[in-house]
Amino acid sequence: MEYVAAGYNMLTDVTFADGTQILNTPGGSWYAASGLVFWRKSVAYVGTAGPDFDEYYGKWFSDNGIDCRVKKCLPQTLKYSLKYRPDGIWTEECSQGEEYEKMAKDTGRITPQMIAEACGPETKGIYIEASLSAKIADEFEEIKALVPQATLLWEINGDDLRDPACKEAIEARIAQVDAFSLNYDEACGFFGTADRDEICRRLQSYGKPCFFRLGEEGSALVTPAGVTFAPAIGVEHSVDPTGCGNCSTAASLVGIAEGLPPQQTLYMANLAASYCARQPPPWPTPQEGSKHENISGCL
Repeated sequence: MEYVAAGYNMLTDVTFADGTQILNTPGGSWYAASGLVFWRKSVAYVGTAGPDFDEYYGKWFSDNGIDCRVKKCLPQTLKYSLKYRPDGIWTEECSQGEEYEKMAKDTGRITPQMIAEACGPETKGIYIEASLSAKIADEFEEIKALVPQATLLWEINGDDLRDPACKEAIEARIAQVDAFSLNYDEACGFFGTADRDEICRRLQSYGKPCFFRLGEEGSALVTPAGVTFAPAIGVEHSVDPTGCGNCSTAASLVGIAEGLPPQQTLYMANLAASYCARQPPPWPTPQEGSKHENISGCL
């Protein structure tokens, strides 16, 4: 497959600041797969789950032609409760308890070999969402050795970014990947400043592309050569912003891996995020949705 999304599978009950809920939404890596398949047809999805996975999202993967490599090794798919604050920041906890979460992340861990098995000479990009507590975050160099031609993009965990004790470990792993992503709130915590220009200068210092997410404002692609910004698309149509960061980050991987111009890469990411936000999951295939809107400039 040309693109691979890998990460922990989960189901999430989302509670918005106004008290409304959406139940059993998918996890971040599912949203990443949706961002990839929005633009490219050759996509694989690597993860672990329980036997209930197919009940919720198996048909979506089949309908979208995604090579779904989910290992059913858990009693149940991980389940989380996510709550939004009025300022848009969210918190989550495992509904099955800390012990089950720990067991699931150990028993159901993703390995470099699992990712490599979904790849071939044609593979251009690999998206991984992982916290520092996930074993796969210690194995980026092994993934690069197994699939050297692919652009490896790491979406960094927000809680880790806000923890000063994690900074050294995060920077060590940024050095091992080809590209990375974080959002503005996370960057403020990581760098200890709210000055966006200063944040961009520090992101540039890592010497590799960073897809910098700016919420309803849009996004930026920060590279050693400069910083490019593009505004968000269709914010007024937003129904559920959950997963927009994962979706747009994975879509940006397509542009980064294929060497597309920064403005085009950002447009692709922001349009995928717009499609994500305007409907609760699982969505129809992109061909049935709004992909045709203002799309000609991206192809």
